[in-house]
Amino acid sequence: MPPVKKPAKKPAPKHVPLPAPGKKGGEVQIAKTLNRKPSRKMAREMLILETRRLRAVFSEIAERYIAEMEARIASVVHAIETNPHPPDKINAMLKTVRGLAVKPQKGRRKDLARIEKTTETLSKALEE
Repeated sequence: MPPVKKPAKKPAPKHVPLPAPGKKGGEVQIAKTLNRKPSRKMAREMLILETRRLRAVFSEIAERYIAEMEARIASVVHAIETNPHPPDKINAMLKTVRGLAVKPQKGRRKDLARIEKTTETLSKALEE
């Protein structure tokens, strides 16, 4: 009797992904999985991380702003100390500084803007 040939097994093509555990056949939709909304717990954790990062960025920006404004004010002070200026200019600059109305205890942005504007005014007056 001639030997019986067994049919050869065809291997599955390598480009077709295996079905996910618990699913019957079909491709795994990774893109769909990644685009899915995160769970409530995961969304909460992500929000906490992003908010902490926001706080750190805010602190960095505030520190840089403070350093820049302090440097501008220091340069105005240095210019007043080192260069002689006419009394009229000094009186006008003094009036500008005394006219500044801020409430530091409130910590308002508009007070920072007023200080910045006053510093710019003094700097321009010194250049003239």
